Amino acid sequence: MNKKILASLFAVGLAAGCVCSSVDAHGVFFANRLDEKVLVLGEGPLDNAYKPEMVTGLVGYDNNGAVIPVEVVKHEKNIAVVPTDKLGVTATNFDYGYWTKDKDGKTVHKPITEVPGAQKSTHAIKYDVHYWNAEAKPLDNKDAFIQIIPSVNPLTLKKGDTYEIQVLKEGKPYANAPLIKDVINDLTNESQADANGKATVTVSANGLNVVGVEVGFPTQTKGEQNKYFSALSFIINPE
Repeated sequence: MNKKILASLFAVGLAAGCVCSSVDAHGVFFANRLDEKVLVLGEGPLDNAYKPEMVTGLVGYDNNGAVIPVEVVKHEKNIAVVPTDKLGVTATNFDYGYWTKDKDGKTVHKPITEVPGAQKSTHAIKYDVHYWNAEAKPLDNKDAFIQIIPSVNPLTLKKGDTYEIQVLKEGKPYANAPLIKDVINDLTNESQADANGKATVTVSANGLNVVGVEVGFPTQTKGEQNKYFSALSFIINPE
């Protein structure tokens, strides 16, 4: 996805050491696919295959926030889960690896240190918190570098309702965090959180809803960035 970052947001990002270049906004989130609850790697209408081992963590919580087992089904090009009635929320960590442009402009799936003549490389790291049960408490996923916490469980809402979110970076409010309020249906419509990392979001669909934050930060390796995509996802089942 080619995205135009507002000049003011770009300035804020530079001040914070953020790399705000045009990138592909692929997040991970759970969706209904072929009678399964599949962890999707995608953006808008597009899905991509991935190796199951790229899912580096998947933790289930009951409605009170206690950790419970989650049955994971590994397929050749993705994974699925089998949710039970006790499953309230899942927190997923996903490592898409390194993507580097070589001297000819071709993108290869290797770190910059392994690509002669390379100038730019991205390590794509992704998170998702998915709400499965309307009785679950909003989750504070402390393992995520960037996370989105809703003020209420979004499954208690309906299409057109609004709710507040707060974006945290390393557990603290992420001022002016770049937001994609509707990753599925309105991918190019970007906004930003306020000085406390807060924003108001509308439940956009009877079906899959995904809110995302995508941002990159340079590493100590020249030309390399860690690019994070953190998602809040839930599925509204219309009556």
